[in-house]
Amino acid sequence: MPHIIVKLYPGRSEQQKIQLTKKIVKNVVEIAECKETAVSLAFEEIEPSEWAEKVYKPDIIDGLGTLYKKPGYDPFSLKQKKPEKITILKEQISEAVRVAEKTDPNNDFNAMSWLDLELEDSPESFDGFFDTAWNELSENEQGQRIIAIRGVL
Repeated sequence: MPHIIVKLYPGRSEQQKIQLTKKIVKNVVEIAECKETAVSLAFEEIEPSEWAEKVYKPDIIDGLGTLYKKPGYDPFSLKQKKPEKITILKEQISEAVRVAEKTDPNNDFNAMSWLDLELEDSPESFDGFFDTAWNELSENEQGQRIIAIRGVL
């Protein structure tokens, strides 16, 4: 106890792995108050194309109960979605803008203002384009989602 598994992209040198091992083990011994002989450490190299399915989903999404440090990226976010989902979202927003422009009596329709109102009134209406429902997101994640949706317009 403890056994540590470091998952990372391939490409680190043997020297980098040795250096990282020494620093991790030193900190574990100090903080967990255990002997160095009790610590083991392994590296698992995961190809970037397999990272989302082999690491992010099982260890981060499904491992939220044991995760102590969440990364600042999400490979399943709108930016990472298949082009067809982004295309569908663009088409839906564009259609809504066209309808709104036609019904604007003063001809001063502002698409970004309209989208901001939509996001404020019913942000969950965009849930179909994401893996996580709006009400399950942290405040920071909600802000990131709004930025991603606004980026489509």
